[in-house]
Amino acid sequence: MTYELFKASLLEELKGHFPPDTAITVQSIPRNNQPRLEGLTILEKGLNIAPTIYIQTYYEKMESQKWDFSQAYRHILEDYYAYRPQESIDVSFFQEFSHVQDRIMFQLIHAERNQELLKQIPHIPFLDLAIVFYCLIFSEPAKSATILIQNSHLKLWGIDVPKLRELAGKNTPEWMEASCEPLSRLLSGFPLEGQPLCPSPLPIYVLTNRQRFHGAACLLYQDFIFQLSKKFRSDFYIIPSSIHEVLLIPATSEMEPAMFNQMIREVNETQLEPDEILSDHVYYYDRSKRELSF
Repeated sequence: MTYELFKASLLEELKGHFPPDTAITVQSIPRNNQPRLEGLTILEKGLNIAPTIYIQTYYEKMESQKWDFSQAYRHILEDYYAYRPQESIDVSFFQEFSHVQDRIMFQLIHAERNQELLKQIPHIPFLDLAIVFYCLIFSEPAKSATILIQNSHLKLWGIDVPKLRELAGKNTPEWMEASCEPLSRLLSGFPLEGQPLCPSPLPIYVLTNRQRFHGAACLLYQDFIFQLSKKFRSDFYIIPSSIHEVLLIPATSEMEPAMFNQMIREVNETQLEPDEILSDHVYYYDRSKRELSF
């Protein structure tokens, strides 16, 4: 089955499944680390927001996981209902800067892989990454709704990038509280809440936020990162495991950076979706200088 036939069949099935007044559309949408992808939206009557479902991902799984069309269609419906909002939101608030300024957050993406996207959005270079900004609409366990801030939004609000950075630097740590736990505790299934940072049989720690959403941005929490180095009593390596989390390894480890880089590339190629990749090499935190490098 060709992709175009898959898309046509999918739209036909969906139109038969939902009431006639449901708006079902496919649009080309920019996505992290990738060229524009086709996103499916299913906007039911009475709602003004809907999750975006990237249908090319499901088409590719038909080949890689030997799905037939009915399996792909079922997974699309399941994912839609899992992320479908229960009610509309008032998007008019986005027109007034005073209404959004407390919800402006930052995240990290790879700069070179997102050159086209960065032409359209305010950003700040950070190592080989870019700090970009979004407005958090709501955040719940396992799902969040956000609006990526565009250059046009700055004109609408009459502000500049330094102002965005200032607000995001205040808001993000408050809304997205940092969490750093030993990897061994995560793997063992022990509860993480309220547990102190303690030695681990493997000197590997998972740094993210409580929502586990864009958690790599915790690298920008300068005071928190420095306090971690004091607890480790050493510098540390940073493995960019995804845009949602990074791994920290105290520099007392005998592993060489080249070994980390090989591991990172293998994980990026085999374990992550393209839009989840942050970078393909290790970073280093020098606690005496309080700075990151690569």
